Amino acid sequence: MTTTITQSTPVASPVVPSGGEASNPAPLSPAAAGPRIGPLGRFLRWYAHVELPRYGLLLHWYGMNDQPRWATAPTVEIRGRYHGHRMRLDMADFFQRIAYFMGAYHELHILTVFDHALRPGDEVLDGGAYIGLVSLHAAGIVGPTGLVHAVECSPRTIGRLRYHAQVNALPQLRVHELGLSDEPGEFTMRLPGFDNNAAATLSPIPQRFGHHVENLGVVRVFPGDQIVDPDSKRPLFIKLDVEGFEPRAIRGLARTVANRRPAIMTEINSEMLEAGGSSVLRFDAQMRDLGYKPFAIDRGGFRLRHRLLLHPVAPEQLIWEPDVLWLTEDSVYWDRLKHLVMPPGKYWRHMFYARADARLAKAKAKAERRAARQAG
Repeated sequence: MTTTITQSTPVASPVVPSGGEASNPAPLSPAAAGPRIGPLGRFLRWYAHVELPRYGLLLHWYGMNDQPRWATAPTVEIRGRYHGHRMRLDMADFFQRIAYFMGAYHELHILTVFDHALRPGDEVLDGGAYIGLVSLHAAGIVGPTGLVHAVECSPRTIGRLRYHAQVNALPQLRVHELGLSDEPGEFTMRLPGFDNNAAATLSPIPQRFGHHVENLGVVRVFPGDQIVDPDSKRPLFIKLDVEGFEPRAIRGLARTVANRRPAIMTEINSEMLEAGGSSVLRFDAQMRDLGYKPFAIDRGGFRLRHRLLLHPVAPEQLIWEPDVLWLTEDSVYWDRLKHLVMPPGKYWRHMFYARADARLAKAKAKAERRAARQAG
C-alpha cells in the first residue's frame, strides 16, 4: 500500500497549521457570533435553505454579492444544513458568505452527486478542498468506515480546513497540505483578485487580472498516486477543482485511474485550462483516452425534493458546463448511477445554448455580409 506523504493529519491530533489558524481555536466571541444583518437577511437565509423560488435572485438583490458591503464583516460559525457539521465562515470571503446563506457549499449539484453516488465505506479524494465544505459533506456520507482525503495547498485556507476536520471529530477525514500534479515539485501559488480565496491557483494568471494578483508563497505538489492507494479495492470517487491544473492532476493519478476506475468530477474552466497549457478539447481527449465519458450534472426539484439527471456531453458542448462527471462503464459508480443517464441531445440547457450560438453565428454572418456590401 502506498504510504501517505506529507502532512496527512488524523483529526484526533491537535496541530497548529501553517495556514495561520489553530485547529482548536477559542470559540468565537458573542460579538462575532452572527453576521450584522437584520430580520430580512435572516429571513432570506431561511428562504435559501428551503430553496424556494428565485432565492439566488433575492440574495443578489439583498446585496450578498456586493463585496464592498462585506469587506469588514465578521467571521461566524454555523451548523451545516445537511449533516450538522460546524462550519466557521469568513463573511468577507465571497464563497464563504454564500455558504453562510445557503447553509452548505454553494454548488449544490456537486453535493447532490455525492448523495446519489457515495455509500458508507467509500473513499473520496477531494482535490482543491478549500476550507473543507465538500469534504465535510462527503465525510458525512461515507461515515467512520469510509475515508476522505481533503487535499489543499493554499496557505490562506489550510488552517480553516484543519479546524473543520478536528472540531467535527471526523476520523475518516484526513487533511493533506499539498497540491496535486503529475510529479513532485514546488510551485508558486497566486490569488487573482481579492475577494475569493477559492480562486488561488498554481497555473499562470490570465492577463485580464493585471496587477490584481497576490502571491501566496511556494507550495509543494505530489502525484495523487502517492496519496491514495492505487491498488485498493475500495470504491473511489475523485473530485478535482484545481483551477486549470486538472490535466496534470489526472496524469499524477494514472495508476489509481487504471486500477480502481474511480468516478471523477472536475471543474471545467476554459480560461484556466488554457492558462495552464491545455484546453477544454484537449482535456476531453485526455479523459476519453482513459476510457471515460463526460456527463452534464442536471439537478432540479423544489423545496429540497431534488432529482438528479446525467446528460451525455459532446466535446463541443463541454465548454457550456461548469462541472462534469466522468464515468467509465467498468466502474462501480456506473452501476450506481446508470439509471440516471438520459438519452443524448435532450438536455434543455444544451439546446438553449445551441440555439443561442446559432443566433449569434447568424447575426455575425449578416453583419459581415452588410460590411462587405458597404465596402463594395
